[in-house]
Amino acid sequence: MRRRSLSGEELHRVIRLRQASVSWMKIQRETSIDRRTAKRAYEDWERNQSREELKAARKDVAAEEFRNHLHCLIKLAESLLNTLDIPSSPNTTISAEEVLLNLWQRDIAGEYGAYGLSDQKPETRRILRQNQMLFKSLRDHTHEEDWQAFNEWGNSWDTCIRVLAKLREEARKTLLNILNQKSNLTDRIVKGCGKKDAVKRMVDGVLHVVWQFILAGKPDQQFPLVQAMPLGGGRIEVTFGKYNLTVGLIFTEADLAEQVITVCKWAAKNLCIVRKDDMVEPLMNNVNTMRKSIEELAEMLNPLKLGPMILNTRCDLCPA
Repeated sequence: MRRRSLSGEELHRVIRLRQASVSWMKIQRETSIDRRTAKRAYEDWERNQSREELKAARKDVAAEEFRNHLHCLIKLAESLLNTLDIPSSPNTTISAEEVLLNLWQRDIAGEYGAYGLSDQKPETRRILRQNQMLFKSLRDHTHEEDWQAFNEWGNSWDTCIRVLAKLREEARKTLLNILNQKSNLTDRIVKGCGKKDAVKRMVDGVLHVVWQFILAGKPDQQFPLVQAMPLGGGRIEVTFGKYNLTVGLIFTEADLAEQVITVCKWAAKNLCIVRKDDMVEPLMNNVNTMRKSIEELAEMLNPLKLGPMILNTRCDLCPA
C-alpha cells in the first residue's frame, strides 16, 4: 500500500502542533491525518532540517576558516616584505636562508598573543612548519605571478655576503700597507687613542663608508663620511658617518687624528679603484638586483592585489 504524502499545508499544521507538544493521537483527531503518517512526515522533515542546519553550520565554519586563511596569508606576505632587505652593514654574515629561517620561526599569525613565542623547541618547530606551509600556500595562490624575483633576491644577498667578506680582508690588507709606509704610525695611533684594536676599528670604519657609497651607487666619491668631530677639552673623535660610536677613535693630538683620516680615506679610495671590477661593481650590481626584486615582490604582494588573487584561487590549505 502506497504511503500517503502530506501536502505542504498539512505538514505545516503537523509541525506546528507537534512543536507545541501536542500528542500524536490528538494531532490525528485535529487534522484527520493518521498519527503514523503524521509522525513519519514530521520525522522526515526533522531529519532534513538537521541536514540543512549542518550544511549551513559547515558553510559558516568554512567561511570563518577562509577569513583566517586569508588573514594569515596577507600577514605572512607583509612580514616577508618587511624581512627582505639589503644588508645594512658590511659585517652581515648570515645567508639568505638564515634570514628566512628567522622569519619562519616568528609568531607571524600572533597565535601566542602578547606573551610571544616561548623558547620551547616543540612550539618553535610547530610555528616553523606552519609558516613554511603558509608560504607554500602563498606561492600556490600566486602561481600566475613570477617568483623569480624572490630567488634573485636570495642569490644576490648571498653573493653580497661572500664579496663583502673578501672586501673586508682586502680593506685590512690595504690599510696595513698604507700604515706600514709611515714609520711607527700604527703604534702612535694605538697609543694616541688608547685602543689596542685601533686598526680593526679603522678597517671597520673604512668598510662601512665604502659600503655606504656602494649602497648609494657612488663609490667614486671623496668619502666625506670619514671626518674629525671636536669633543671639547682638546679631544677629537675620528668618525665614520653614522656608524656605531664604538668604532670611533678619540685622540688628543689633532695632527694624529688628521693622519688617521687621511689613511682611512686613502684606503677607501684604493679599494674602490683597485677592486672596482671584481668587488665594488659586483656589489653594486647585486644591490640593484635586490632593490628591483624587492620592488617586484612588493607589487605582487600588495594586499589590494593579493586579496582578490587568493579569493579566486585555491591551495591545499583552503577550507573545503
